[in-house]
Formats: sequence, structure tokens, C-alpha cells
Amino acid sequence: MEIKQLKYFVEVARREHISDAALELNIAQSAVSRQITQLEKELNVTLFKRSGRNIILTSEGKKLMSQATQILKQMDHTIQLFKQQASTDQRTIYIGYEEGDISQMMLPLVQSFEQQSESIITPQLLKHNHIVDRVNSGQLYIGLIEMTKDITTQTELHVTPLFEEKYHMYAPKDHPITLTTQPLLTQLENESLYCLMPFANSIKKKLEQLIKANVYTLSNKQLAQYLVRQNKGFIISNENIHLNESEDWVQIPLSHTELKRTICAITKYDNKKKDIDLVWHYIHTMINQTAQF
Repeated sequence: MEIKQLKYFVEVARREHISDAALELNIAQSAVSRQITQLEKELNVTLFKRSGRNIILTSEGKKLMSQATQILKQMDHTIQLFKQQASTDQRTIYIGYEEGDISQMMLPLVQSFEQQSESIITPQLLKHNHIVDRVNSGQLYIGLIEMTKDITTQTELHVTPLFEEKYHMYAPKDHPITLTTQPLLTQLENESLYCLMPFANSIKKKLEQLIKANVYTLSNKQLAQYLVRQNKGFIISNENIHLNESEDWVQIPLSHTELKRTICAITKYDNKKKDIDLVWHYIHTMINQTAQF
């Protein structure tokens, strides 16, 4: 049984006339008759009987009509789903990004872009290596990640430096380190340190290597404020992440330390995705606005 046989059968059943069905299907009447005959032989039933100049369904034909209608309707529905998915994929720009300042910039990027374009952005928070692999394989069109030596040596990738991500620290107001203009990270060896998310894992590892101790992770500002207020530790965060102003702590810039990294955008050189240039425009606009701020 073939789909075209069901289509021919349903059309004949609806019109009760082979020649009218053939005209609607834009094929020869003999072709319709041949397919109906083959269908009857395969099912070993008679599907139509003559009624004057027309042909009408037999009881077996009515049963098949019910099933065939559902099959064709489901097939049409499936085709439409795939067409819609294909249309969505054509309009979707997949962007991967990693934890850090860039995660704070994704919302204004998506909003600004989608206000000006029929295309849409689907952002995905991923690990560094996964982003590189998926950009190379074409699953992502743009990756926003830390610029590393490994990336700069990949000849298939176009790498665009965007900005330098820096960090600062919140220390209890009475701690001696607050009196130091540019404190060394090694001064924190015996202290409890907390990274406030979003925070780059590579920076956390670098911090642990420098102070030779564990560094903990927090995702809640209120908890971070409580810990530093109670003199239970230091909070380190991206420069764009701020605790509320308070007399209980002091904010100390760490731009003089090794805690910094360059954020870049990567894409394939042969990327011809629709509206990709507009995405680049808003990425650069977003970076410039952040830098001015």
C-alpha cells in the first residue's frame, strides 16, 4: 500500500467519479483506475460499486476511507511540522556563551536584535570546549568565550577580541587588607574566598593556584552580603556584578592582579547565515555601551 494509492482512493471516494478525481489530481484516468485496482487486490476487497453513472463506497471502502483520511491527515500534519521546523531553523541564530560578564549581556543583545529582525537568537550557556566544538561543527553560529591560545591557532575560526573581563573584591571593612592600595592575592591565603556567579571557572582555578586553597562558589547576592558583613569571608566577582552599597564592606579593584581574561567572539570564516552581520553589529554596540558605562 502506497500513500499515492490512498490519495487517489480518497479523491475518488469524495467525488464518486474516477474521471472527476483524475481531473482534480491532474493525472490520467487510467492511472487512477490502475492504482485503485492494485489497492483492491492488495487488500483483497471491493472498495467501490456502481450506482448509476457514479461509483460509491462499499462497506469495506467506508472502513478504508475512515483509516485513509486519518493517515493522510497525520501525514500532512507531520510534513507541516517539519516545514515549520525548517523555517524556524532558517531564522534561528544559535549563540553559545560561557559564564562571566558575557552572560549579563545576553538579554540586551537578544532584545535589541529581535526588535530589528525577523530572525531570532537562541542563546546557550555551555562550557568552553563545547562552544568551540559546536562552532566548528556548525551547530552554533557564534561563540562568546575566553580567548585562549588553542582558539587563536584554529585556522577555520574567525576570532574577534571584544573586551577584557576584570574582577573586584568585597572585604570586611575592618580587615587590614582594606588599607592596602593594591593588595596581592597571596595575602588571602588563609582567608575564606567566595566567587559570586556568574563567574568564569578558569579564573576560579587561577585564583586557587595563586592562594593555594579552595575557593567556594555562591549564586546569591544576599548570602554573599551576609557572609562579608559577618566577617566570614571575601567576595570576588566580575566588575559588572555589584553588592549593595554598605558601610560593612569595602570594594577593592583587582585589575592590577592576574585575575583578568580577554573575551572574544568566534565564528566560522564561511558563515553565511542570514542576519549574522546584524548580530555582529549589536554585539559591538553592546560592548561599546558596557565600556562607556
